[in-house]
Amino acid sequence: MGKVNDVLEKLQKMLPGGAVARDEGYRAGVVFSANVPQSQLREVATVLNEMEFYLESCTAIDFQDTFELVYHFNCYEPRSRFAVRVLCGHDQAVPTVCDIFKTAKWQEREIHEFFGISFVDNPDLRRLLLPEDADFYPLKKTFGKVNAYRRREEIYG
Repeated sequence: MGKVNDVLEKLQKMLPGGAVARDEGYRAGVVFSANVPQSQLREVATVLNEMEFYLESCTAIDFQDTFELVYHFNCYEPRSRFAVRVLCGHDQAVPTVCDIFKTAKWQEREIHEFFGISFVDNPDLRRLLLPEDADFYPLKKTFGKVNAYRRREEIYG
C-alpha cells in the first residue's frame, strides 16, 4: 500500500478538508474516494500520472441537480483502486484529461455520446456507437421517464 498511501497523503494536502474519504473495509471496491473540484481535476490527474497510476475507467451519473463524473485509478499493487469524483452542472463542460491519460480520449467520447457532457480540449468527441446525426443522449435521465430521478443529496445524504 506504499503508492496508495503516498497518493492519499498528497490528495489530502491538495484538497479541502473532508474531500478524501477512506474505506478501510474496501466494501465499495475502492480504498478511498476523493471529491475533486473541476478546477483541480487536471492537477490531480497529473500527480497520479507522475506516480504511475493508470486510468482504469471513467463514467458519469445523472442526478436531477448535477452530473457526477467518476474516475477510477489504479496501480499494480493489491487494493490500490480508488475513485475521483467530479461534479459537473448539466450545462457545463469539464476539462479533458486525455492528454495526461491517453485512454481518457475514448472514455470521454463515450461519456459525451451517452450523457452529452462536453470535455474542453478533447480533440475528438465524435460519436462511437450512435448515428452521427443522433440528437439525443440515451443515458441522460431526461431522455426517458425515470421514476428514481433524484437529487445527489438524496442518494449520498
